[in-house]
Amino acid sequence: MDKDTVIAIFVVVAAFAIVLQTGILVALYVALRKSSARIEGIAGRLEQQASPVLSTAHAILEDAQPKIAEITMNLVESTATMREHVFQVGEATGEIVERVRMQAVRLDEFLTSAAHKLEATSEILQTSVLSPMRRVRAIVQALSAGLNFLRANRARRKTSTTEVEDEEMFI
Repeated sequence: MDKDTVIAIFVVVAAFAIVLQTGILVALYVALRKSSARIEGIAGRLEQQASPVLSTAHAILEDAQPKIAEITMNLVESTATMREHVFQVGEATGEIVERVRMQAVRLDEFLTSAAHKLEATSEILQTSVLSPMRRVRAIVQALSAGLNFLRANRARRKTSTTEVEDEEMFI
């Protein structure tokens, strides 16, 4: 095989490959054209169906925008009012706690003073009333013991006199 034959075969094979590639490209072009037409049809239908939904959504958003702004303003005002009330409640609570603390101190001082006065009164009662009462009681007990002793002596004398009389009578 000579060189010219090889070149001729190569040219024929290359020409066949080029024609085959051209056929594939034409088939791709036709398929792409059909797909493009189908996609354009789908896009048109989608646009027709989505257009009312989009316009409704746009109208809703336009209608809701002032309402949302008003709600936001109300939330801002409510938050500010709540903060102010919480601050006032905090201050009032602080005042109440301080007053309770002061009253607790006063109550403690009152109870301490009352306890001291009770102690002092108890000491005064002890020294002024109970000590003299003990002395009086001791004196009364001493008198009672003395009287009992005297009674016992009298009773013994009477018994001894009656015994003597009984003996004299016996005799």
